[in-house]
Amino acid sequence: MGAALEGRDALGVLPTGGGKSLCYQVPALALPGLTLVLSPLISLMEDQTQRARRASIPAAYITSALSSRERRTVLNDVLGGGIKLLFVAPERLETPGFMDMLSAARVSLIAVDEAHCISEWGHDFRPSYRRLGVLRRKLTAPVMALTATATPRVRQDILTVLSLKRPLRIVGSFDRPNLGWYVERADGHSAKMSAIRRLVRAEPGAVLIYGGTRRVVETIRSDLARLGTPTAAYHAGLEPEVRSRVQEQFLSGKIRKVVATNAFGMGVDKSDVRLVLHYQMPGTLESYYQEAGRAGRDGAPARCVSLWGEDDQRLHMAFLDSSRPPLRVLKRVTRSLRRTIGAGERGVVDVRLLLRAAGCMEEELPALLAALERHGVIRVYHRLGRANSSQQGKEGADPGLVGPTLDLGVRSSRPDWSGAQRLREAGAEGLRAVRDYATTAACRRRALLSYFGDESTICGGCDVCGDGGVDIASSVEALHHR
Repeated sequence: MGAALEGRDALGVLPTGGGKSLCYQVPALALPGLTLVLSPLISLMEDQTQRARRASIPAAYITSALSSRERRTVLNDVLGGGIKLLFVAPERLETPGFMDMLSAARVSLIAVDEAHCISEWGHDFRPSYRRLGVLRRKLTAPVMALTATATPRVRQDILTVLSLKRPLRIVGSFDRPNLGWYVERADGHSAKMSAIRRLVRAEPGAVLIYGGTRRVVETIRSDLARLGTPTAAYHAGLEPEVRSRVQEQFLSGKIRKVVATNAFGMGVDKSDVRLVLHYQMPGTLESYYQEAGRAGRDGAPARCVSLWGEDDQRLHMAFLDSSRPPLRVLKRVTRSLRRTIGAGERGVVDVRLLLRAAGCMEEELPALLAALERHGVIRVYHRLGRANSSQQGKEGADPGLVGPTLDLGVRSSRPDWSGAQRLREAGAEGLRAVRDYATTAACRRRALLSYFGDESTICGGCDVCGDGGVDIASSVEALHHR
């Protein structure tokens, strides 16, 4: 806050619940003009805006969920000086005219929330974050980068991309002494469900269970409900009003047990979660630390338990292949498109052609297209519907196109595959770190903190160190009586 008030750049790495929002809220009130906050998720922006308003800070957000009329109203309020804190996604900066509006609004501070998204080595890399250096050159306001999960390598990447000038660097301890860290070996769904039933039955407090897919979430919820344990499900497949109701009831205490995908958590400020249980480890330790860190925000003892099986790593490798395709797949698809459409040409291509070339399923296509666009291979103009049989034989119709099609352009320039290789390596490194944490015979807490560059030497509780490595149930009981 002091750095912002002095007009100085800053990097803050503060643990979950460590007061990151305050770092820009207080300067927003004290500084003239507008404080611009760049945030990655609509739900997070909505929650941050509500919190700011409760603190009597004039705040608003602009997202694609707003109507054009609502967006114009917000922009007029900003230009009129009625808004002190504005939340937008980084992609919004690329909207025509938006940067001109910011110049007219006198921006006094730029806060980059979830700043680890800048780094290709971070766990939620967003290419739009990578382009924020351009914003720095167009606006003269100081920049504050904030995150809860950044390794030393990611922190350096943030400093470089944002061109932070003589920044104040605050890196808080990643240790949460009240949290106990546990990993239990459970191979296969049956073993995991048995462990979940045992752990949930033993915990009378609030419980948050993370499942990797919607199907797993619904399976866990149904299983616990049959045992007489009321449990709500939360995932992107539910209607928005259902998700909002689940979140509100969990925060108010009406629901004590929630099983969710990682869509649940951003902006969920519940202090008394006593157990965060993972059906399987996430694909990175950053994601795991962020999700597990929603336990024990009130400072009272809480548990972070992850179930681990050999199948988990294979599933995450499949996710990696989908989200960050191997270089050989990208090159094979590129060659196929250049043969079919031509370099520097635009045309319509059958989706099945891409799927055959990539060797992937249709649900993996969006990630493949995003990767090809990101690395300068194609530009997607439209996704077209199926060509029905009545269209076949008509003038201008391609008789080979009978399935979903894409209208895209194939760029003539030679692709730079170095970025694709870096992303792939970063994903593989993340998976190795997860495996190392889950299988270590040394202190679990030290292994986690060391990954983030925090060399703490005292274990406050883990399944390895607790009472000489006793089972989880005994370790947890000991933790509660400390």
